Amino acid sequence: YLPLPLHRGCDGWGTFSMQVGTRDWSVKQPTAQFFAAELINKDWVQPGSGLHKLFLATSDIKDAAGHVLVTAYAVVRPDGKRSLMLVNRDREHDHQVSIAFEKAKGDRVQGFTGPVRVVSFGSAQYHWHPDGANGYADPDGPPVTSNVTANRETMYTVPKASITVLTGRVQ
Repeated sequence: YLPLPLHRGCDGWGTFSMQVGTRDWSVKQPTAQFFAAELINKDWVQPGSGLHKLFLATSDIKDAAGHVLVTAYAVVRPDGKRSLMLVNRDREHDHQVSIAFEKAKGDRVQGFTGPVRVVSFGSAQYHWHPDGANGYADPDGPPVTSNVTANRETMYTVPKASITVLTGRVQ
């Protein structure tokens, strides 16, 4: 993808590129979609050509009107680890979540055990400041990475307006 300068569109200034660029194609800074794409392709799934298995995932975190605020996407990666992508659409609040894996209805519920890698990218890591052709992001990434030692009772924080990936082993 070429780094494109900001340009005026239907509803303001922006770019369809993964990076804000200059007229001579040099990169000024990455866009939010660059960081989100990296998180999905390098953290949620395992890079390479191995087989990934996707599974149904649900969330019971809803607003007062019944709209789901945190959505979940589960995958078993080629390395055997489970990876869960959580998207928090709530712009105002972090949410605490517990994770439960079930092979089939009625089976023993499992959870992450041992080391779990947590990668988050959201409003705390990226904030766009509109200023026409001079718009910019500050802060402008990168995602935040941490590791936790988990068990079935571990609670995870999903920051407001974020994508969070949890990757680890399940027992």
